[in-house]
Amino acid sequence: MLYSIGVGLLGPVYPIFVVNRFSASILDIGFLYALFGFIAAIFQVLAGKLADNHGRERVFFAGVMLGAICSVSYIYASDIKQLYVIELLFGVSYALQRPSMLAMMVDLSDRRSRSTVLGMFESIYTMIEAISALLATIIISQIGFETLFFICSGCQATSGFIALKYKR
Repeated sequence: MLYSIGVGLLGPVYPIFVVNRFSASILDIGFLYALFGFIAAIFQVLAGKLADNHGRERVFFAGVMLGAICSVSYIYASDIKQLYVIELLFGVSYALQRPSMLAMMVDLSDRRSRSTVLGMFESIYTMIEAISALLATIIISQIGFETLFFICSGCQATSGFIALKYKR
């Protein structure tokens, strides 16, 4: 859940941040998102293999910690080129997280209820992400982007530590 809060807080306001801070174009926002998506897609199979060989929780932890670093990195980015590097790393982060997270959800279910468990997980995940999107607008309008990025980072990192504890 903490992971989905981190994603939900960042998603809807990221384009506003990019345009406001860097005077970026709509084209830049599209390219940044596409870079994230392509990198994630390219690395997800490898990340799934890593999760099978080295443990789902460990690979998930590596992904969320990289994501936490990326979230904080937005605060320190000084030009659009640095955003491209952050998005590339965020793509790797997402690739490490998603297969591991889904595998952990499958591990929590038995064969007969897997689809139900995954359906519940995806439903809860999407609901929390939607609520977080609303919270993000309140946070940036009242406090600012920097606080939002620290909250995102904290949610991501905490979810990684919880996943490691779950393994034990």
